[in-house]
Amino acid sequence: MIHISEGWDDLAAALIESGLRESVYIMGATDTGKTTLCRYLLSRTSAHVRTGCVDCDTGQSWIGPPTTEGMTIHPGPSKPVLRFVGSTSPRGHLVQTLTGAKRLAEWALEDGARITLIDSPGLVHGGVGIEFQIQMIDLLRPDHIVALQRGRELEGVLANFARHPTIQTHRFPVSTAVVPRTAAERRRYREWRFTAYFAGAQVQEIALREPGLQGRVPDPENRSGVAGRLVSLNDPENFVIVLGIVSEFDTKGRTLTVFAPPFDTTSVASVRFGSVSLDLEAPPGTMECHRFEASTQGQTRARPHTPPPGLL
Repeated sequence: MIHISEGWDDLAAALIESGLRESVYIMGATDTGKTTLCRYLLSRTSAHVRTGCVDCDTGQSWIGPPTTEGMTIHPGPSKPVLRFVGSTSPRGHLVQTLTGAKRLAEWALEDGARITLIDSPGLVHGGVGIEFQIQMIDLLRPDHIVALQRGRELEGVLANFARHPTIQTHRFPVSTAVVPRTAAERRRYREWRFTAYFAGAQVQEIALREPGLQGRVPDPENRSGVAGRLVSLNDPENFVIVLGIVSEFDTKGRTLTVFAPPFDTTSVASVRFGSVSLDLEAPPGTMECHRFEASTQGQTRARPHTPPPGLL
């Protein structure tokens, strides 16, 4: 059951009754109830008008698998539209997160959404978090900002839009019904989502004579760490056709072998390499391995996934 907090009903009613095309940017730190509010507004508004929902939380994504941003249109049926960020946190992938959110919001508008709800990432603290949120809002240009905060932690962002002529700001306290989740619980959720996504997957080979390569492309001279890398196989507009786990990357023969749900290999226009490796057979809590670029040699090294609090 959704615990409805003060002000939620009024916001939903105002969106339904306005008759205008409007977008709502829902902002808050981790465990502040952003997704709960987004689901509530989606339930209320989609009963009256066509509503798009953009999920930008790649760590605890609920529209697509982890590492992706997703969009659906309601009332359905609506097949999720996905953009691959390649990580479970915006850090190190800020450009991909911004671009994906913008493209998905545009898709919702083009698909006839009268209301677009944007469930933003929980990166809000510190200089990087504040600047990231400012740039997200500036790029997406929402009609409403909904700030879920326990004190005044979002005021550094909100002050930048206080005099904006077309943006309305709504400040809601975090519901007492919100139950914080531990890092271990968040990992278990991601593992469950990954396992469900790859159920029924099979090994398939892609010829790389035409598709482009993007993202964290492995060094062809350094094959270590290539197997297991999570990739997205994209259409010509860089939207996800399917995610895959690399089995083999043959740069000489120009082939890529992946473990992925069934798809048309001839439809792939580009392959984006993420910074996450997956081992679906690993013990619980160890399925993910996150990668980064070494500063001196330009080679990719692996590290266990131990995210700091608040980045998921």
